[in-house]
Amino acid sequence: MKNYMPEQHRCIETGRIFDNEDAARASEARFREIQDACAGGRMPELHKGDVIYIGTELYLGHGRDDFRGGLAQVSEVRQDISKGQPMPFVRVVQQPDTIHNWKLLASEQKELRQRHGKDWAHPDPDDRPEFNDW
Repeated sequence: MKNYMPEQHRCIETGRIFDNEDAARASEARFREIQDACAGGRMPELHKGDVIYIGTELYLGHGRDDFRGGLAQVSEVRQDISKGQPMPFVRVVQQPDTIHNWKLLASEQKELRQRHGKDWAHPDPDDRPEFNDW
């Protein structure tokens, strides 16, 4: 009996795997569209499933919450208030308990892309007692 492995297609920008070529190429195009807009000083509208960069968060007093930045898939986009003004916020699959101010992140995309490349964001807890005393 021959095992059938479905054909897989990789997005060259993010490394995500898709079932068909068109979906992989669409992922690449959408990622570039977002990154190009951010590099041009714009804040593109995001949608669930888009991929962006988020930054690293390291904590001296609660290292169990340390998080390494990188690529992250948007799971939610919503309007909230920042400094008294309506602002888009995003939540990502890789860090579901945190919402990020998209205006701030959009301005950091170029730097974050240079820093993280194709690495995906992920928790990186430091459970040493001396870094978890808060």
